[in-house]
Amino acid sequence: MADKIYVSATDAHAGSSVVALGLVGILSRAVDRVGFFKPVGGGDTDLDVAVIKSAHRLPAEPGQMCPLSVGEARELMAHGAESAMLDRICTAYDVIRGTSDSVVLEGISHERLLSAFDLDINATIAARLAAPVVLVAGASADGHPIPPHALANTVINTWRSFEEKGAELMGVVVNRVIGDPFESARDQYVKALRKEKLTVFGTLPELRFLGMPRLRQIAKDLGAQVLFGEESLGNIATKTVVAAMTPRNFLTWLDVDNTLVITPGDRHDIMLAVTLAQMSPQHRRVSGLILTGGFRPDPAILKLVESQTGPKFPILTVRGDTFSTVKAVSELDVRIRPGEDDDKIYAAAANFQHHVDEGKLWDALELTGARAKGAGSFLEMIISKAKKLNKTIVFPEGEEARTIRAVSRLGQGRVVRPILLGDPEKIQGFAKAEQVPLDGVTIVNPLTSEKREQYANIVYEIRKDKPGGMTKETALQGLDESLIRFGTVMVQCGDADGLVSGAIHATADTIRPAFQLIGVHPDVGVASSIFFMVFKDRVLVYGDCAIIPSPNAQELAGIAIAAARNARTFGLDPRVAMLSYSTGGSGAGDDVDKVTEATAIVRERDPTVMIDGPIQYDAAIDPEIGKRKQPDSPVAGQANVFIFPDLDAGNIAYKVVQRMSGALAVGPIMQGMKKPINDLSRGCSIDDIYYVAAITAIQANGI
Repeated sequence: MADKIYVSATDAHAGSSVVALGLVGILSRAVDRVGFFKPVGGGDTDLDVAVIKSAHRLPAEPGQMCPLSVGEARELMAHGAESAMLDRICTAYDVIRGTSDSVVLEGISHERLLSAFDLDINATIAARLAAPVVLVAGASADGHPIPPHALANTVINTWRSFEEKGAELMGVVVNRVIGDPFESARDQYVKALRKEKLTVFGTLPELRFLGMPRLRQIAKDLGAQVLFGEESLGNIATKTVVAAMTPRNFLTWLDVDNTLVITPGDRHDIMLAVTLAQMSPQHRRVSGLILTGGFRPDPAILKLVESQTGPKFPILTVRGDTFSTVKAVSELDVRIRPGEDDDKIYAAAANFQHHVDEGKLWDALELTGARAKGAGSFLEMIISKAKKLNKTIVFPEGEEARTIRAVSRLGQGRVVRPILLGDPEKIQGFAKAEQVPLDGVTIVNPLTSEKREQYANIVYEIRKDKPGGMTKETALQGLDESLIRFGTVMVQCGDADGLVSGAIHATADTIRPAFQLIGVHPDVGVASSIFFMVFKDRVLVYGDCAIIPSPNAQELAGIAIAAARNARTFGLDPRVAMLSYSTGGSGAGDDVDKVTEATAIVRERDPTVMIDGPIQYDAAIDPEIGKRKQPDSPVAGQANVFIFPDLDAGNIAYKVVQRMSGALAVGPIMQGMKKPINDLSRGCSIDDIYYVAAITAIQANGI
């Protein structure tokens, strides 16, 4: 197995940091400890180091991960002190390597710093550390595509310089591909590189919004004062326009969403025109307004702006003139920043995973064995199985950014047939502005849906005899007020096979309509949840960690039966441990009695379930301890389904295990419902939504 890989750009616009981020993500699914090392960069303040450390929770300190600045490396090489430079790098690398099973190294990459001399430094370091190299080639520069033959020549020339130093080439990733359709452009680059007998791991489309600044960064770097809209400083500026014309002529230049407008601070007419435009659905959304020259608007004008009812946008004032302000904005360092650009990090990682041939990469890294038993194989199995089922999954939070990105990935990969609920104009506007393809995605606006009345009648028929006085009018009102409720009806009547929600809603908002309109499966008798805890060498099931605070014996038995069935659905042979502070008869009390009774109920209701309880966690999972504490148990030391006695224990346990072991916690996965409804954490990632959707599709086939 390759224990290191060196990522190097071939040119100033390649964007190798995106590939390094993606590679760390892939390796983290196959080996226990992944390290990241950038020999030469920005030192302990390097942004790539900060992003990857934050995204993957790496333990090393930034100074250890990036020991040399670009200036230091250049000076050492220029003065013939190559050995001194390499000694410093090797000393720092040994620290990272000593605590990692595999290390991703990234060469000098910042497009404003990269030069031929820097490429020579990269080649020297890769050869010295004997790290196989993945070259990253940029397929576009300044928004213009680079011809395939020119890109291939750049790759060949770069590789020859690496070869002269004694480095080994593993393959190539092409980044920032521009083309409509993308597939046609991609194929041309692949053909040109294969003609040179080069291995191509993947081609990534350009995500323009990764290089677009936020208003927060603009305000900070320009020393601007925020006059209004501080809560919207997270807006991204997709385009910059100088407003020097009259409003009548200027407004025609607002032709894309999230345009940044720069104008002299005494142009009250422009400020009012922009404000009015935001109140009109016919005009594009503005990301922000910068007033130059140090002028402050009249308080009465600012008060009018503050009262506008359209999308909010920040208004900034700067001392500089308009020309210098535009120049400063154009020269901003727009690299991704941790803590500020989580959506960009998610998008970059998802883009890499979607467009890179992971199988080819696994084989090149000789990670086949690790993949076969670890998280990668489980997640691959989920996606592969979901693709074959061709299920329709509805996403009520259709206007939420992470959801749109995850659904794009699901639709393009044909993992499920996704339906986004929401305002089509808003969804498509976001997708266009941030280059998120919606191929294979259906968008439904519940307020204008032709099935709105039909769904209201379904709700009325289900709820008319329930307390609360349901009428057809209140049923219709309920659908208009809750997209989750609308989506739940779609599942109930068969227009969707399952629902995924919760990225911006509380658990109760997701599961209440499910209880009211779908109901609990009679064979189980209770709705609960599980997490798939995915380790490098095994997959365990934990339940209930999210729904029932204090289950009684009957409910605990229902949780166990549903968890065992779900385990089987996902390829596990369930061995269920009913957890307690007591193993067998070693302890006594009401809590132990509850677990004992629940175990007996499971054995009576489903004799096919291999189960034991009460049992302590160590006896359930460790063969030696299990043999000592419960020698005749078919489960002790071999359990893979763990049922906790209450929500406190389950929730605390899964989070402790997740944080301390680095296990991937997939869930919560709802179980026990007649049809699959799954609730996300509000801190969920794009990956979480993607895999939970695939799991929902599989549940729809098994329920």
